[in-house]
Order: sequence, then C-alpha cells, then structure tokens
Amino acid sequence: MGDIKGCRQCGAELVPGDKFCGDCGSPLPAAAESGVNGPLPANPMGQASPPANAGRQPAAAPLPSAAPVPPPVRGLQPGNVSNLGRSSGVNKNTLLIIFSLLGILFLAAGGIYWWISRGEETGKAASSPIVNQDKSKATTGGQSGISASAPAVDLTRAAAYLPEPGLKATFFVNYPDGMAGVVERISARVVSNEAVRVSEVETGVEQGEAFGFGFHYVERADGTYYIPDQTPDEIFPVLKNNLSVGQTWNYQDEFGRITWTVADIGVDLNLGFTIFEDCLLVKEDNQAAGFQSVTYYAPGRGSVLVRDPSGGTEYYKMTAMTLIDAAQAADTVKKWSPNYALIKDDRTQY
Repeated sequence: MGDIKGCRQCGAELVPGDKFCGDCGSPLPAAAESGVNGPLPANPMGQASPPANAGRQPAAAPLPSAAPVPPPVRGLQPGNVSNLGRSSGVNKNTLLIIFSLLGILFLAAGGIYWWISRGEETGKAASSPIVNQDKSKATTGGQSGISASAPAVDLTRAAAYLPEPGLKATFFVNYPDGMAGVVERISARVVSNEAVRVSEVETGVEQGEAFGFGFHYVERADGTYYIPDQTPDEIFPVLKNNLSVGQTWNYQDEFGRITWTVADIGVDLNLGFTIFEDCLLVKEDNQAAGFQSVTYYAPGRGSVLVRDPSGGTEYYKMTAMTLIDAAQAADTVKKWSPNYALIKDDRTQY
C-alpha cells in the first residue's frame, strides 16, 4: 500500500505522527513511530527520523458513538509533538488545554447570556410604568414637569379630588350647543373660612373679550360642595364621602332632578401629555336639561375630562397643566371672584 498522503475520510493533509486527523478527528492507521511509510521530513526538534521501513500497525478502532468527546482543536492534535513543541507528556497536556478552552467557552457563553438577559430585563423595566404600593407612576405632564400623581390620599374621600392651590390647567372645551374653544382653570386659597378648601376660576377669551367666573369648594362631613361666586347664597353637591362603585346622590330644584352615580374608581387616564392615576368616574344624569355625561376626577387635580357616556364626544379635556406662584394664582382668582370675601359655609344652605 502506498504512503498515506491524506486523511481517508476528508482528504486533509496529515502530519507525521498523528493518530487522529487534524480536520475531522477520524482515527488514522497506527504506524511504528512515524505513522507513515517512507521517509519523513526533518523533525523540527532535531530528533532522528524513524526507519523508513517501519511496519504499519492495525488501524485503531473508532471511538464508540455513545461516548462523544470534544472535537480536536486544530494544531493541538494528540501525539503531535512538533505542534506542541514537547517530546513527552503530550496527550495529558493537550487534554488539559482542550478542557480549559471548553471551560472558558462555557463561562463566556454564560456571561453573554447573563448580559443579554440583563439588557432585556432593563429594557422592560425602562418601558414599563414604575408602580409602588401607592400606585404612583413616574409620569409627568404640563410645561413645568409637574407630576400627574398627587400624594397618597384616601380615594374614598371626596376632598381627595379637589384641585390643589396654585394649579393652572388648560382645557379644550366642546360645548353641547356647538361652541368650542380653549379655557384656563386656576385654583388658589383666597377665602379665610376654614371650611372653604380651595377656590377656582375658569377664564377664556370670546370674540376678543376676556371672561371668567369663579367657584368655591366647601368640605362638609358628607362630602364636597361648590358655591358659585355670582350667587354666594347657593351651594350644590360635587362628591359624597365613602365613595364606591354604584353609589348615587341627587339634587332637586324647580327645574328638575340631577342624579350622580359612581361608575368606577382607581382608573388611570392617559390624556396624551400625561397619565392621571386613580381617577374617579362619575356619571351625571341631568333630567332637567336632558343631558348625560361622565366626569373624570383626578386626585389633587379636580375634573380633568368630561365626555358623553358613549365616549364619542369630549366636552371638557385638560391639555396641559403646571404650578404657578401662589400669589399670582390668588390674584387671578380674586379678579374673577368679586364676592370671594363673602363666601362662607352657611349650613342653612342646601
């Protein structure tokens, strides 16, 4: 049989002394010292070449397929002294190197997997709202970055949904009579009477002329009420305490009956420029006017959206909000509330 020039399995060039192919790992026919017939190239270590007529040894039996082993690392084939530069202990050192490389690859793969998983979890955390036990989200709104979330309050208490002093908000209004426009709402403390929690004005411009009207919010044992500044002797209910879904209250006068029903509580409302948390939804059925609506009250912000029950029309929608100086807010409220000094909670009212 002629000299073995290449691997019988893949045809790769063989290195004298190899017992396995450096490319495919196939066992090679064993030979005496050289592993090939005929002359060998000069040994780079300066060792003498074996006799040219060294006989062949029977081919080594293939490894059982049931016990797979790592593929040989090219350039580190077992028994290849010239590649390793050693004349003894080759197989043991080579196996150690192979297992070390495999261990490094395993650790590296684990590290890459951990880093990718860490990145995915970080991305999820960044894109998801941050919620704590008080359901406070990291949301902002308005031009000043004022948070849409008010401090943690009792959501069953009517006063939780009054606007805080110094709040300035912009609304788009679309009245049922077809008129539309933009108004501003500003709240402040201008009444000394302790029961009057906060006052509020709504201002706008119509046909080039500025207008405004004020309201004063009173807290009583059973809930909150408002007093129109133009009629300081009248008082009307806003919300009742111990709020719960399905709760109702009424107001009756000579014109007809109005019924309010709590439709939902603890609802988050996304108005585009910010997200209002824990909103209270109250449905109003004004039988005197033949008009129905649903109002969204946000804690510390007051009403932020009024729409028809079907959701098709938005009558009153906040589009921006910010906090302004307390003195500036009070001056604006006083300007449009000429009777603010007369306002008090007279229990003989309604």
